[in-house]
Amino acid sequence: MPRLIEVAICVFAQCVCVLGILIGLGFVTPLLKYATSAIQGQPWHAGELARLIALVCGPVLVGLFTFVGLAWHLWSSQVTRQRMRQYPDQPWMWQVDWAEKSIRLSNHKTLWVTIIASALYGLVVVPMGIYFASLKNATLVYLFLGAVGCFLLIFFRLLWVNRCWNRSSIQLETLPGVIGGRFEGAVTIPELIPEGTVMRIALRCDMTRSTRSSPDGREDLVDMVTGMERSRNGQSSSLTQTIYEDIRQLTVTRTSLESAATVLPVSFQIPGKLPSSGKQPLLASDGLSHRTRINDYCDWRVQVRHEQKSDLREIIFEVPIFDLGNAAISKHD
Repeated sequence: MPRLIEVAICVFAQCVCVLGILIGLGFVTPLLKYATSAIQGQPWHAGELARLIALVCGPVLVGLFTFVGLAWHLWSSQVTRQRMRQYPDQPWMWQVDWAEKSIRLSNHKTLWVTIIASALYGLVVVPMGIYFASLKNATLVYLFLGAVGCFLLIFFRLLWVNRCWNRSSIQLETLPGVIGGRFEGAVTIPELIPEGTVMRIALRCDMTRSTRSSPDGREDLVDMVTGMERSRNGQSSSLTQTIYEDIRQLTVTRTSLESAATVLPVSFQIPGKLPSSGKQPLLASDGLSHRTRINDYCDWRVQVRHEQKSDLREIIFEVPIFDLGNAAISKHD
């Protein structure tokens, strides 16, 4: 039932996106007429032209990006559910890269973030800023546009600096890593790091606890999809804490260097009584009241960066670590 509700919500949201796209396309004709008249030498105003551009691009871009994002979410969640049915007692097989024992990073997400942010800024934020500046407070509006533009440039610069490391990979030698046992692998960075460089490799366990409640005890569709109940206090919160971290320092040696790449061995002894990767089983003692349910989600991550803090480059892998002695493995909803 929650799956059907999730699909229904996504489909409804996609219908709203289509409606927004159609609304934006409805302003294409006025925009073309205004632009044509301006090209023919008739009087025109930059603020009005910018307003029409924003009216077209705003609903179309937001609706298109949201529609595609929801479609990707439905597809990826369906693939995950199929693997869950195929491997019901092996959650480390639910993710394709985990099952293949090879986790590869890429710049695809970075590229999409850059494209979406640039499109929204150039085709929506800037035209709206020009329109508002034509009305009043032009100096403040242009300062705001410049500040946002500078922030985006700094953000893009950080993404660009880390572009090479974002193509790194980790080969899992233990699948999964075992609570009370070991986790081993090999990280490959597509860059020749100078011999003698000290690297910082950390294995970290982060626990995210989220709660949601409302003044009454009734559930809405979102609660049913996420599997959360509500309580009387009418509040929601989310808190992430690092509950375990083991840090190793590794000096790059000649044997670590391969052709145009650096290979770093990763090996950690994991203590017992730590949570497994993924959503944690619900415990009765966790509830704040009989109407409240707390969701705990555990992420095990391997972080690699230079020991020198002045170098901002780093890579983070989400790795599978499970308590094989605990038969009560929670399934992702």
